[in-house]
Amino acid sequence: MANTIYVNVRHWLFWYGVYGFCEKSCNDEIVLYLDEEKTNFLGHFDLLTQPCLLNLLNNEIDKNNVDKDFCDGINSFIRGSKDVDYSYIYPRNEEEIVYQVNHAAPINDKGHKPTYIYVYSKLSQEWDKMSVERIVRILANDFFHMNIEKVEFLETPTLEETKISYENDYEPYI
Repeated sequence: MANTIYVNVRHWLFWYGVYGFCEKSCNDEIVLYLDEEKTNFLGHFDLLTQPCLLNLLNNEIDKNNVDKDFCDGINSFIRGSKDVDYSYIYPRNEEEIVYQVNHAAPINDKGHKPTYIYVYSKLSQEWDKMSVERIVRILANDFFHMNIEKVEFLETPTLEETKISYENDYEPYI
């Protein structure tokens, strides 16, 4: 049996871009599973392209109220030579400890794994199925120590379903 990871993209915006109803997204959340039934959860990740990170720094972050280390990490990635890097959110209190990832991930100075992982990527300017497949293979290797042969998307809407959703969600505001 082939090593397969199943991907669920959490937002319709990804599919709107894939089907050409708007520009492709540059920030998406994905959830990874080992099975189609979604019973064997692997992890979830927030995927951000370099254009998304630049927009975040220049337009969306209120620099007075944001963690300086977070902004410095983004700037370091943008100026650096890595094509893919990660930013981690660690438990901030005792209640959040139960939300630590269950896969391989760096441990902080308190001995905790992250609760959430941001993936910074220079490999593509926007996300489509092929670029998500590529980053999933990298994540599978880096966090699960798996070499993946196949990436399958779960809950892939049809063109018609996507069109209806787009018309309901966006066209009234255009």
